[in-house]
Amino acid sequence: MLKRLFHIAINSKDLDRSVAFYQDLGFEIVQDRAFTNELLPEAFAVPSAQLRFVHLRLGQDPDATILDIVQWHAPDTADGPGVLAQNVQGLTRFSVLTDDTVRVYEALKAKGAEFVTEPHTVMTPDGGWTVCLVLDPDGVVVQITELVPAP
Repeated sequence: MLKRLFHIAINSKDLDRSVAFYQDLGFEIVQDRAFTNELLPEAFAVPSAQLRFVHLRLGQDPDATILDIVQWHAPDTADGPGVLAQNVQGLTRFSVLTDDTVRVYEALKAKGAEFVTEPHTVMTPDGGWTVCLVLDPDGVVVQITELVPAP
């Protein structure tokens, strides 16, 4: 049946701006394509038959999950609902691992990124996480996560 998580799709109003944000996080471009196909509206439940997408990946593993950043055209990507509260039903964020949450936070802050939370360390008896939440250019919440061993 299912093999693995293939990609996470993020619709963007400015694809180049979004790609630059994710490249700042260390993602690398795997593919950049634009095309028109009249089956897109039916296949993806959208009003657009034109798009450009960029696939990005962390690391060189060909089986790593891909970010699929898409900008729709004719009509363009629609405005979203804004930042969702993190306790509402449904997908509210995705997480990437780092060895140094504070360093990533400081680097993104210096570039003007907007944060939902600053770095905090949350511990459990088995270990914990140092996390912060940052908004991508289209308001998607990205959780920067550093695993912290138990004391």
